[in-house]
Amino acid sequence: MTRLARDCGARVLLLAGNHDGAARLSQLGALLEAAGLSVAGSLKGAPRPVTVGDAEIYLIPYFHPEQVRLLYPDKEIRTAHEAMRALMDDIRARRDPGKKLIIGAHCFVTGASPAESDYGAQLGGAAQVGAEVFAGADYVALGHLHRAQNPAPHVYYSGSPYPYAFSEGACAAMLYDTADGTARALPFHPARTLRTLSGAYGDVLSAAEADTRRDDYLKIELTDRPAGLEALETLRALYPNLVMLAGTAGAGGAADTLSVRQLQSLSPGGLLARFCEEVGGFSPDGRQTAWFLSALASAREGGGLQ
Repeated sequence: MTRLARDCGARVLLLAGNHDGAARLSQLGALLEAAGLSVAGSLKGAPRPVTVGDAEIYLIPYFHPEQVRLLYPDKEIRTAHEAMRALMDDIRARRDPGKKLIIGAHCFVTGASPAESDYGAQLGGAAQVGAEVFAGADYVALGHLHRAQNPAPHVYYSGSPYPYAFSEGACAAMLYDTADGTARALPFHPARTLRTLSGAYGDVLSAAEADTRRDDYLKIELTDRPAGLEALETLRALYPNLVMLAGTAGAGGAADTLSVRQLQSLSPGGLLARFCEEVGGFSPDGRQTAWFLSALASAREGGGLQ
């Protein structure tokens, strides 16, 4: 924010979502406003316009219907849709008709598609907002759902600037041009992103040397072998941020997975059991596990195991 507002001289507008500390974000609002950063935290009053060039921008942070009911006690407000409609009716009544109307809001618009990581957005219908409440707006910039999409005319989710699940794919930033009223997506290229690689084990190993993005967070899907400990460690040496390994298991080719987190959570005994099952096809008994743990303790103490 400092680089954008101070160093670049850009006007920056920020609104709170349902996972953000709205009250904390609002603490220094007046001071930050003078620095070029407009912050909408808790919804404690009717949205006020921020004028930028030929546009009037209203920010609507995440809210509960009860907050809006306090602002408009004469209106019947029970749902998020009714609350958003009350806010937009007020905005339409106060807007400058000579300027473009841009709305920034954090909500779940009916008809939009949640992404794999949108667990917090899988809400009941009462928490959804119909896109028709934004009628009259030239551009509506939405947050809450992680997938970039255009659920209604002039209504856009730009998508998360960083993918939160391997299924979410490339990210983009949305640019709205107030001069001609067009919106377009600009590719967003983070230093690291989430990727999925798929192929035979040998092919994946061969391709690693020429891969210029080996620091990405990866899910690797092996098409010719199970997701075993040995394969995971070998691939981690080539891809240091490997998160999950998937493979085929058994004659039927059913999928199995092994994540780095699972590996790190295994106890020494659990690690031995998985190794024996993968390599030898058997489960170690209590005596074998005891031998292994005794040898491990000796090795950690610098014992003579040469």
